[in-house]
Amino acid sequence: MRKLELDRQVALGFGLAMFVLVAVGSASYLTVSHFIGASRLAVRNAEIVTPLQRVLALAYEAETSQRGFLVSGGESYLAQRDKAMVEARQTLGELRELARGDDALLARVDKLATISEARFRVFDEVLKARGQAGDGPRELVARGLGREEMANLAREVNQLAAERHALLRADSDAARSAGERVFMAFFVALAVVVGLLAYILRLILREIAARQEAFRDLAQSQARQAELVHELKSANEELASFAYVASHDLKAPLRAIASLAQWISADQAAKFDDEGREQMTLLLGRVKRMDRLIDGILQYSRVGRVKEARSRVDLNALVAETVDLLAPPAHIGVEVGPLPTIVIERTRAQQVFQNLIGNAIQYMDKPQGTIRVDCRADGGDWHFRVQDNGPGIEQRHFDRIFQMFQSLTARDKKESTGIGLTLVKKIVEMHGGRIWLESKMGVGSTFHFTLARSAVSAS
Repeated sequence: MRKLELDRQVALGFGLAMFVLVAVGSASYLTVSHFIGASRLAVRNAEIVTPLQRVLALAYEAETSQRGFLVSGGESYLAQRDKAMVEARQTLGELRELARGDDALLARVDKLATISEARFRVFDEVLKARGQAGDGPRELVARGLGREEMANLAREVNQLAAERHALLRADSDAARSAGERVFMAFFVALAVVVGLLAYILRLILREIAARQEAFRDLAQSQARQAELVHELKSANEELASFAYVASHDLKAPLRAIASLAQWISADQAAKFDDEGREQMTLLLGRVKRMDRLIDGILQYSRVGRVKEARSRVDLNALVAETVDLLAPPAHIGVEVGPLPTIVIERTRAQQVFQNLIGNAIQYMDKPQGTIRVDCRADGGDWHFRVQDNGPGIEQRHFDRIFQMFQSLTARDKKESTGIGLTLVKKIVEMHGGRIWLESKMGVGSTFHFTLARSAVSAS
């Protein structure tokens, strides 16, 4: 259970507790049902034993009352005898009701009723004989007034009562055992449930302690992160100040070098041979490259740090303006497909298209160059393409061209700072997009980039 999440551990623990409760409840129900059944049987046997003993007692009472009447002639004894016989018959009727559904017991009760009636008939015969002359009554008395029937009745009652007593004891024992099992099941269930709940409580407390520790670590981490953010912000501000100062301090001597080189080239041109003029041309080219490199570094450092107000930009007009600024040669045509209107920093959007279209113009090697810019909606993105029929780029250089200061041609042949595509990649990624390249040597290249529509929504 330790590998499970806390909520699953708690749910599993409570599930087990409920399962134990249901299982023990079912077992308890069965045990209680058995207990109730055994108790009912015990009560029924107890209910049967008492009337049995009462039948025998009433039979003895009837016999004793009749003897008293025969001896004394008192009518009260006769009334008492009749009452005892009526009550005995009623009690036998009650026994029949109790024995309903138990054929064997009902047969035994009927047998008792037969014996009792036989005994009562003897009583009636004695009374009839008393009113007759002669020796009839004395003969009946001599025969024992039906002692055999009375003995049979006593024997049958005692035997049946003994059997019911035995069943009563067995049922009582069964009921007691069932009751003990109920209590045992209850206490076992209680112990298991308490154990499960204690375990769940331990898990919760342990998880709470772990989370409190995690919160303390998180608070420390956030404090450290805030400190690092502050340090980074200070470093960025220092870097921005350094970049501005460095560019200013570097551009001043560059302008002086450029002015001096131009003055020498103009005023001292007659004193240079071909090699000297070539060297002066290289010097001026490298001064211009250094100037563009400083500008590129400044532009890259400002992306994401110096923010321009976002506005609705019609990319059709923006790209047309960018092409006019680049002034491509007459043999290079630029086709612009329908482009969307987006909300973006205008300068950043222009930097993207200026670098991509400018590279295509700069490296075009065909006598008739074609550059095409288009866009289509692609799910949640705007998917842009800048396609040319230039020399193409080898696949092994696809990642390299997006790295800082990387150029695929010698800088003396093609002036390049190696910052343009790096700048484009940073701007695109800032707007939730990505950039990639498809190219085939000798056929041309296609730069793909996306902008998240949610990041540049016009609404």
